[in-house]
Amino acid sequence: MPITRRSLLAGAVAGGALTGIGALSGCASTGSTGTGSTSGVPTAVSGDPLPDASSLQISTSELVPLQLFAWEGFLGEALFALGAASSQTSEVGEVLRIVQTINVATGNPAEPDTGDFDAYCESFSAFGDQLAGLASATADASPVTAKNRFLRASTYATQELFFILGSSAGAREEEVFDKVQGFWNSAVDLMSPKVERFEVSSDFGPIPGYFFAPDESRDPRPTLIISSGSDGQNVESMQFGVTAGLERGFNIVLFEGPGQMTPLFVNSVVFTPDWDQVVGPVLEWAKARPDVGKIGLVGISFGGMLCARAAAKLDGLSAVVLEPAAYDSIALWKDTAAVAQVQQSLNQPAAEQDKVKQQVNQVITDAWPNLGRATQFEIFKRGSIYTKAMQADARADRAPSDYYALLSTMATFNFEDDYRNIKIPTMLTANQGDQFFQDQSVQAFQWLTQVPTDQKQLLELTAAQGAQLHDQPTGPQVAQEYIFDWVTPYLR
Repeated sequence: MPITRRSLLAGAVAGGALTGIGALSGCASTGSTGTGSTSGVPTAVSGDPLPDASSLQISTSELVPLQLFAWEGFLGEALFALGAASSQTSEVGEVLRIVQTINVATGNPAEPDTGDFDAYCESFSAFGDQLAGLASATADASPVTAKNRFLRASTYATQELFFILGSSAGAREEEVFDKVQGFWNSAVDLMSPKVERFEVSSDFGPIPGYFFAPDESRDPRPTLIISSGSDGQNVESMQFGVTAGLERGFNIVLFEGPGQMTPLFVNSVVFTPDWDQVVGPVLEWAKARPDVGKIGLVGISFGGMLCARAAAKLDGLSAVVLEPAAYDSIALWKDTAAVAQVQQSLNQPAAEQDKVKQQVNQVITDAWPNLGRATQFEIFKRGSIYTKAMQADARADRAPSDYYALLSTMATFNFEDDYRNIKIPTMLTANQGDQFFQDQSVQAFQWLTQVPTDQKQLLELTAAQGAQLHDQPTGPQVAQEYIFDWVTPYLR
């Protein structure tokens, strides 16, 4: 099974032994077909009819637009790098050249080992570093050229960061993040109009952020707060609403919450399900500005789950887009035997919980040496956002020291009640072939009972549009066109 973009881990445990932990991806897995069909849900966007179920049944080759890598983990991330070209944060020819370099070095394996992760990271790193060097050399004479090169360098360093825990250099994760962030900030400093950096306080520590304005005027404008997901970096948000919003005269606010970017990689602050307490301080900061009018919220991927709580509990939001929507993270972690054991123990006496904890932790300890490197990476990557112990284990390249704590923490990320309590205009998106969130968007839409019928939409993004797979890696413009056309009337 492939790796999921900006999300969590999926896997399977059977008979008391790990039998195939693997994350689900924004890409279809080999030999499968997926629809993510929303057929039967009476919604449409801008009058466009949704396709019926039969038209959504397509082959795997149609779901996966370009087979750059044999392993779907590398493939999924490379597709996002290609899609970033829509916001000038990558270049198609550069990405394809880096892919060629990696495949020459590795032989393009279907099951990569540590050396293959090294080659992926090193190839993207070298190209990004070269671009950053060129950008620095031209910053004074050609600031626009330098800005674009720094943005692309940040995108390529993001590719290195994503897979660094699978390489032989996992201990360098913070260092690589600093490079991603350094390139990004160098680009931000060259942008016009000037981008304002800010920081707000929260119960989880400082929350850094960025305020983008479309022009120099101080008149109130519609404003979108964009919440990234579990592994999205600031530069990736350009294709998830920054570019499209500025083109349409919107202010855009980005922030780095617990479990993300600086709080995670530098301060080891992991995710919280109480995302209202994260968005809340950012929202209050934005509301106090004279150039901010009505405010909307967009949650990307895992942020689509988290922002359901913010939409349900915060005052001052005029609309929300959950892109895509989901509500239960533990249900998507298909380590079914361990998940069931942990969930059953949560309401048991402490002694029973301790017994289950020992059993669950012993299983993964015993199995770890026999797991493939891709599987180990997936556990590292998806687990390190939830507990500090898992982050430390991942960076040290060792078996999880407390897998029970990881799963019990994941169980708290359930947002069903929040969907039932949302009252503001709401759009949920769903991607055809999204093997990670699957049909959770459809069920979540049914729970929006307090949102008037004419103020809620379920947007199906399909292969026919080129916007399939989790987070539509190669169709970002398609998604943003629909999203902004829907949200604009609520914020003007």
